[in-house]
Amino acid sequence: MNYFLSILTVVLLLLLTIGTVGCSSETESGPSAESTTAIAGYELTPQDMSRIVRASSTVEAENVVTIASRMSGLIIEMNAREGDRVSPGDILLRFDIAEQEAELERARAELELATAVYNRNRTLFEREAISSAEYEEARANKRISESEVTLLDTRVRFGTVRASGDNDIVVLRRYVERGDAVSANEPLFRVADLSRLVVRVGIPERDVVALNEGQQTELQIDAFPDQSFRGTIQRIYPSSDENSRLFTVEITLPAEQKDQVIRPGYLARVSMDADRREDVLAVPSESLLASERDERFVYVINDENRLERRDVVTGIERRNWTQILEGLEAGERVVGANPSNLREDLLVNVSRWVENDAPQVAGRR
Repeated sequence: MNYFLSILTVVLLLLLTIGTVGCSSETESGPSAESTTAIAGYELTPQDMSRIVRASSTVEAENVVTIASRMSGLIIEMNAREGDRVSPGDILLRFDIAEQEAELERARAELELATAVYNRNRTLFEREAISSAEYEEARANKRISESEVTLLDTRVRFGTVRASGDNDIVVLRRYVERGDAVSANEPLFRVADLSRLVVRVGIPERDVVALNEGQQTELQIDAFPDQSFRGTIQRIYPSSDENSRLFTVEITLPAEQKDQVIRPGYLARVSMDADRREDVLAVPSESLLASERDERFVYVINDENRLERRDVVTGIERRNWTQILEGLEAGERVVGANPSNLREDLLVNVSRWVENDAPQVAGRR
């Protein structure tokens, strides 16, 4: 009997000891703490999502002319060379026109004789001393002599090549030298009016529809890296180039900028607003999710660092950023990347922030 009581006492002591240790262990450890999930965050701030079309081309003079010879002959005087600025009426070169001048003098003498015969026959015809046929013949001979003088005088004037137009011009290229024998219609000079400079760039059809004549543009010229110039779209060609399928857009530089020593041939880089969207809200495109009904939503990080689902209305998407039209306000924080594995009410901590200057870069072509 005493043996069984001893065994029972030992068992009860063991059970009591185990229960005490278990309760002590549970009291010391307490309930388990909730873990947090590291995420990438993005804070909404107004930014520029404008789409800017960029193209480059060389600066050209709007009016470039090739001066050709209007006669055959020998060049005996050359007064202009590449780079010279000449005014209207200045002599560029002269031909040897001794033969043409001699023919002109002969024609003038013949005109004097024909005029004298005509005047005498007119007097006789008025007195009815000669027939009308003789009078008409004298008048015709006078007119023939007059036209011959005009023709030869024109040929003599062709022997002097002058600068024409209303503005000063610059000689871009000289094709001949003094002593050269040239033929009619042979190029002599290539000249340009530098008071109006243009840049002609090729633009794809998807962008040209957003451009308008009179629109302001920004130009960067490699020769002046620290300066920015303004231009104006003067003309948009009505059809595309047959080979490149690009539409030519002609941009003029203001007249006052000709004093900046901008020259034809300089490389110009043009920036044109195709879709101006300033001060808009946008989120990284990968932060957007879609519901089963194709409703777009994001996870917003609340003040307790927990995620809240927020439905949004989106606008344009440019590269990796999407415009938010409704649903979010500036200053709110959202999950900026990889939201598909997250859930609402999840406790999070932001381990890194997505930079908000990316849309400005991505939105410019």
